Amino acid sequence: MKNKNYPLVSIGLFVFNGENGLEVALDSLIGQDYPNLEIIISDNASTDATPDICRRYAQKDPRVKYHRSKKNLGPVWNSSQVIKLSSGKYFMWAAHDDHRENSFVSSCVMKMEQCPDAVLCHSHTASFVVGQEERLCVGNLNSFESATGLVKRYRETLKHFPATAVYGLYRLSAMRKTRLSEKVMGTDVAFLQELSIHGNFVQVPKILFNYVGRKKWNTVDQDYKFIFGRERKPWWYLPFVVLFLNHWSRVASAELPFGSKLRLWAELIKYQIRYVALKVLIKVAGRLCPDRWKVKLGSAIYRNWIMDPNLEPTFGDLFLERVIKPTLGWWK
Repeated sequence: MKNKNYPLVSIGLFVFNGENGLEVALDSLIGQDYPNLEIIISDNASTDATPDICRRYAQKDPRVKYHRSKKNLGPVWNSSQVIKLSSGKYFMWAAHDDHRENSFVSSCVMKMEQCPDAVLCHSHTASFVVGQEERLCVGNLNSFESATGLVKRYRETLKHFPATAVYGLYRLSAMRKTRLSEKVMGTDVAFLQELSIHGNFVQVPKILFNYVGRKKWNTVDQDYKFIFGRERKPWWYLPFVVLFLNHWSRVASAELPFGSKLRLWAELIKYQIRYVALKVLIKVAGRLCPDRWKVKLGSAIYRNWIMDPNLEPTFGDLFLERVIKPTLGWWK
C-alpha cells in the first residue's frame, strides 16, 4: 500500500542538550513500521553534540526535519514550536530519552481511525527509573473506557490521568482548539485537561511505550527554574493556585454553552477542595505518626487514598522510595 493511503503523522521531538539517549530515541522513531511519518526536531540552542546528531539523522532520512533556535527560548516555546511546524492529521510528542516499540504509531493510528470522536490514543506504558532494571509501574487509560460524556471525562482527567500519556498520539485538529502549553507550572496537565473538552481518550491495551524517569522528583524550585529560568520560586507563587486559575480560564475560553462551563467549573472546585483537604490530612498524619509506623501507614494511605487506578505499581522498595515517600513528604 502506498504512503498516501496512510494519514500523515507528525512527530515533534523538542530537545535541549539531549546527546545522551537522543540516538536511541531517533532510531525508535525511524524504526516505526508506520510508513507516512514526518519527524520534526526543534533544538532549543543546544550546546552539546545534539546539533551534530540531528543533522546526521536528517541527512540519512528525509522524513527527519531539523530546526534549531539561535537562542534558548524555553521549554514551553519549544514544545509548542513542534506543533506549529507540523502538518499531519495526527501528532505525537517525543522526548529524547524515551523508547517506543516499532508498532506504536501504527497501532495508535488504527485505534484513532476506528474512533473518530477520540482526540488522544496511548498504549500501556512501562515506567522505569534511570539506572534501575526493576520496573516501577505500568500505566494505562482503563478508567477512561467508561468515562463517556463531557463532565465525566473532564472529572476523570482531573483525578486519574497518567502523566506519561502526554506522549500519546493526538488528533492535531483537536490540539489546535486548545491553548497548548503556557508559562505555568503543570502546563501539560492544564493542556490535557482542556483537550478532554474536545473528545475521548482511547488506548491500545499493550505495552508499546517505555518511559524512563529521573532518580528523584524535581523540587518546586527546580520546576520553577525549568519554566521561568529563575533560581528560586517567589514566595507568592503558589503552583496549585496558579494551575487552578489556568484550568478555570481554559474552560472560560472554550467554545462551550455556558451551562456546560458551569458544570466543569463545579468539578474543578470539588476537586480542589478534595485535594487541599487530603493534603492537610496527610500532613497532620505524618506529624502524629511515630517513625516506626510511617512506612506501613504511609503505604496504606497511598493505596487507599492516593493511588491512581490507571497505575499498576510493583509496590517494591523502588516504588516506596521513588513514589510513595516523595508523594507523602514525610521523609527528608
